[in-house]
Amino acid sequence: MLGSAWRIGSQTILEPLNRQVALAGELRKVHGYGPPGYGENKRVDSPIEYWVLEPPNPVNTICTPEKPQWAVDDCKAAKQIKLFFPTSPANNGLERKAKSMKGTRVIATGILHRADTVGEITPIYMNVIALQPARAPQKP
Repeated sequence: MLGSAWRIGSQTILEPLNRQVALAGELRKVHGYGPPGYGENKRVDSPIEYWVLEPPNPVNTICTPEKPQWAVDDCKAAKQIKLFFPTSPANNGLERKAKSMKGTRVIATGILHRADTVGEITPIYMNVIALQPARAPQKP
């Protein structure tokens, strides 16, 4: 069962977090920084690469901040959604498939989660279940 989506301003709001969603966007590999500080000190933080989906509009979810004054940080929209591919059984071939579709428009299906650790990097991330090429919109 897929979750529902609606637009508020320039954001796409998705709910709930525990259901499958299918999002279209450009599939990219991004360079960043990992442990120990995830970019706080680039001289000691290890360089990393990770997969992201860049949807045409920022994506957000219904969110209750830990404290009201933290709402801007706890509940911000994501312009990039970090993608986590399954590690077993044998990665289901999804990461190999992603490599062949890098830089193209795709539809990623999976479960969205709001980040709660710095290692998740983007405000919202997805545990990917399926990945397929997006069809170009047909002209009338």
